[in-house]
Amino acid sequence: MTDPVCGPDRRRVLGWAAAGAGLSLVPGSLALAEGLSLEQRIGQMLLLGFIGSTVDTDGADHIAAHLEAGRIGGVLFLRHNVRSREGVEGLTARFRAIAPDAWMAVDQEGGVVQRLSRDLGYGAVPRALLVAQAGDAEAAHTVYAAAAQEFRAAGFNMNLAPVADLNDPENAVIGRHGRAYGDDGATVAAYASAFIDAYREAGAVCAIKHFPGHGHSRGDSHAGFVDITETWTDAELDPFRRLIDAGEARLIMGGHLTQRGLDPADVPVTFSAPVIEGLLRGEMGFAGAVMTDDLDMAAIRENYSQREAVLRSIEAGNDIIMLSNSAAPDPELPQRITRWVSEAIAEGRLTEARIDQSVARIAALRHPV
Repeated sequence: MTDPVCGPDRRRVLGWAAAGAGLSLVPGSLALAEGLSLEQRIGQMLLLGFIGSTVDTDGADHIAAHLEAGRIGGVLFLRHNVRSREGVEGLTARFRAIAPDAWMAVDQEGGVVQRLSRDLGYGAVPRALLVAQAGDAEAAHTVYAAAAQEFRAAGFNMNLAPVADLNDPENAVIGRHGRAYGDDGATVAAYASAFIDAYREAGAVCAIKHFPGHGHSRGDSHAGFVDITETWTDAELDPFRRLIDAGEARLIMGGHLTQRGLDPADVPVTFSAPVIEGLLRGEMGFAGAVMTDDLDMAAIRENYSQREAVLRSIEAGNDIIMLSNSAAPDPELPQRITRWVSEAIAEGRLTEARIDQSVARIAALRHPV
């Protein structure tokens, strides 16, 4: 008997999902996606972190097992995972040997947010504001091209950067550390494009952050909810809009930010269909993949159960669910997430078509036309 989930109709279903998302799937990525079980399709949506900084840790063993079973689509590296060059490159090599197409993701903006740092033997990358103040986007591309080559050589293929927020010196999270390129959309988009182009040419995907704009916030979502209702303006959409219109945006990360003018429900953008599906996809025409910021951050962890955080993220339109799994490490978290999502489908809260839509976007991200 033909399996209704994995049978011939999957190609048609995924084709519909891709078309509905405004995407084209190359034959190889379509064939890969259509052969996945429901559990594996859910796994494609999960970018999971771990505890450990060398290949012989329990955390690395858990990740290896998840990759081999198809329970996750990629691996998130945080600062605590990157303690030595030998350790981090050993880890990426181990994981890529198991799943060559899996995401190996890390923050490598430059400046204070540079996990592959000079202390470990990598080249220093200037903070964004200094790059822009040099006033030469072509020179910026040269700087980022060298960084991108090192990034790929270290085994990574997804950079959780660049920042497309507007600069505000009073902002403690972005502006104070020079993480933004400037205070106008044209400048930010020009230098973010140089960054994205350099990494794309090296074979890596960039996650543009933090939609709809973190630059004028007065709080840090690592520590709790950040309400941008009174400080945010439409100008903060301009860099994102320019990058989308220029075809530079393939992956966008939302922030754990609330903006009641955009969504009166007063929920974080991470859980907001009006912001993700209505504003970003509908009004701004973005057809790529959307990912969450880490659902282990305090803004989410202290206000929602892990189950609710995952389900609300998918309901809102996110395609990649990022969880560092560091606050309370759970070696069986992917299995739990698969069960939660499967139960939500059985209950009618989610649909397989919604999962297929994300799988189609992720497949297009892996294998662009």
